[in-house]
Amino acid sequence: MKFMLTFAFKPEARGRDEAIARFKKTGGQPPHGARLLGRWTAADFSGGFDLLESDDAKALTEFALMWSDVMELKVVPVVEDAELQETLRRSGR
Repeated sequence: MKFMLTFAFKPEARGRDEAIARFKKTGGQPPHGARLLGRWTAADFSGGFDLLESDDAKALTEFALMWSDVMELKVVPVVEDAELQETLRRSGR
C-alpha cells in the first residue's frame, strides 16, 4: 500500500538545522519494512512530501518517530488513478 507523508519544518531554526544535519547524515531513508518511492521538498524549504510503500504500519510509525521531533508529519494512505478508476468501476460510480 502507498502512503503520502507530508512534512513541515517546525518554526524554530534550530529544529530545521537539526533536520538538515540528520538528512545529510542518514539520507532520510525509511526503516526496513517501508520503501521510499519518491521525495519532493518545497522550493521555499517549508516542507515537502515523501511517497512511501509499506504493508507494515509499525515501519511507518518508526519512520515518523525518527523525524517528529524536528518536523510536523502526516501520513495518509493514497491510491493511484488507475486503482481509483477500478474502485469506481466496481462501485458503479
